[in-house]
Amino acid sequence: MIKDIRIALIGCGGISKKHIPNIIKTPGMRIIATMDLVEKYAAECAQQAKAEYFTTDINKVLSDKDIDAVIICSTHDTHAKLSIKFLEAGKFVFCEKPLAMTLNESRQIQKTVHETGLQLMSGWWFKHSPVTKRLRHVIQRPKFIQFTCRISNDNKLQENPYSKEGLLDNAGYNLHWIWHVMRSQPVEVYAMGLGGGLSSTSIITIRFENGSLGNSIYSTNGGGGIIPKHYAEVQEGKVSAATLRFSNLVFDGTDEPGIDKNKYHNGFNEEMEMFHKLCVSGKDNPMDAWESSIPTLIFEKAVKSMTTGQPIKFDIQKDFYIPNGNLPTSISKFGDV
Repeated sequence: MIKDIRIALIGCGGISKKHIPNIIKTPGMRIIATMDLVEKYAAECAQQAKAEYFTTDINKVLSDKDIDAVIICSTHDTHAKLSIKFLEAGKFVFCEKPLAMTLNESRQIQKTVHETGLQLMSGWWFKHSPVTKRLRHVIQRPKFIQFTCRISNDNKLQENPYSKEGLLDNAGYNLHWIWHVMRSQPVEVYAMGLGGGLSSTSIITIRFENGSLGNSIYSTNGGGGIIPKHYAEVQEGKVSAATLRFSNLVFDGTDEPGIDKNKYHNGFNEEMEMFHKLCVSGKDNPMDAWESSIPTLIFEKAVKSMTTGQPIKFDIQKDFYIPNGNLPTSISKFGDV
């Protein structure tokens, strides 16, 4: 059984630099290589991580038998292809979000995970926040959930739902979190984009098997005001809850205590420890290839709804790769492991 996990960092942009301190502080994890197409970035991360070497050649990492696992932090639309490559090379994989841009990519990754028997974990980390855990403990059968995410319009590409900081890349958090907190499978989605067409700025309404509704609001047209980047509220009838950017949690209609203060990155900072535990134990995956594809599933159906102007049905048994005919536990238990 592997205890010391030797890591290669793939993609050395901004998010990788946030993962490095968490890898360094995790006992049993060591970065031995960094890889980026831009040599300067690979060298900078290698210096920060005290890695043995850096490279611009992905094949060097793929063939390095001393590397047990990779942390994929490359451009969002390369995640699926790279995940499959490294799984087929016999490496464990932690892949930043989104894991897949399309359901076809999701199915390919799920099939590869099943066939190789290797562990893959992905990074929709709002699930791991103390705010999320506390909220799900108190409110177990929501009737309505709304999740809002707003960013400033720094470039026009953001209105492309498939772009960096587009609908899936950013508001995938909305979609996964709504599903995880709702504890019910989606049956239908209706989505509207800005201007009546396909757009990142959108409202996505999801109907679930239990009859409840989830509403995702994403805008690239400005932040500011009294509401921060992320705002979520959950309603269960007499009891409701709200959080401002996962920095707090307030309940109404119950004496159950909320959370006065929470650091935003609580949850993200624990991901590398979770990944190490997963690689060592081989069980209880905190975010497997099926669960991490929930945002891709809802996103793809929402895109179809925006372009057709019609509500779109879900069929997870057909939408995902299901090797034995039964939904994986991560899906049937809504992310509870």
